[in-house]
Amino acid sequence: MKKVQAAAVSKMLLAVLGVSLVVAGIAAAQVDIPVFMGKFTLTSAVHWDDTVLQPGDYTITVGSIGTPTAALVRDGSGRPVARFMTGIDDGRKSATNALLIQEKGGELRVYALALAGLGKVLVYDPALAREAALEARAPQTVPVTLAER
Repeated sequence: MKKVQAAAVSKMLLAVLGVSLVVAGIAAAQVDIPVFMGKFTLTSAVHWDDTVLQPGDYTITVGSIGTPTAALVRDGSGRPVARFMTGIDDGRKSATNALLIQEKGGELRVYALALAGLGKVLVYDPALAREAALEARAPQTVPVTLAER
């Protein structure tokens, strides 16, 4: 009798484990679907946080628009270059997808990522974003085109 009960418990545990793996797999697959994928080309070196992006082609993927928001940048060969995190949406709507860039200390620096389709402007350097807003001149922009999935 004990062997029959042990076999039944084992089968039940195996079934629960199987269902758990399926649910975890579905959840992971849904998390991996990005909300934005784009491409951009830099013609000169640009600083983004502590990373210097050299001239060349890049792709950018935003996994979700939750807080914080992560943007993964890959070089032209698909190799991850950097992941940038922000919890700041400046509340403005953008008509284009673009990296917003301002010169600071003789260097070009990314201060925000405008995502028109998501209605977001993600701020990565709040101080530089405030400076850019106070200045009368328009920020430099690098267009980000939608990438095919």
